[in-house]
Amino acid sequence: MSESRFSGDGPDVYTTAHGALINSVTGERVEVLRSAVRSLSASRANVHQSVVQRLDGESVTVEESIVLRARGNDVSMRECASLGAMGASVSAENCRMVFLCAPSVSGNVQALITPRTAFALGLGFFFGRQVVRLAGRLLKRH
Repeated sequence: MSESRFSGDGPDVYTTAHGALINSVTGERVEVLRSAVRSLSASRANVHQSVVQRLDGESVTVEESIVLRARGNDVSMRECASLGAMGASVSAENCRMVFLCAPSVSGNVQALITPRTAFALGLGFFFGRQVVRLAGRLLKRH
């Protein structure tokens, strides 16, 4: 994998990766097209038809891609698959996710574990553990 780092203190730095295999990209504005990226960190990130392991940014747009973890203030995803998405606002259209953590969600998203599901699983685990302990005590008495 190649190592790429882009950053600047002056005007916005615009970086594009097209058909590349990249370890790390950091910049103000980053666009990734048909690439594989291990870590992407940008104020504004646009990802199209790519695979990204970690994606962090203020404004994140992902289309027709696979993202292991997406985190940002404003996350917009269209026709994607993701292990997890976290943000203040998540907009998803035809996406599949395992974990989704956002106070504001819009669009058609199929999440396996949402905050409500996680709470129910935790509550079920707690009560299930109590039942197993009680059953163990009852079996020891006999």
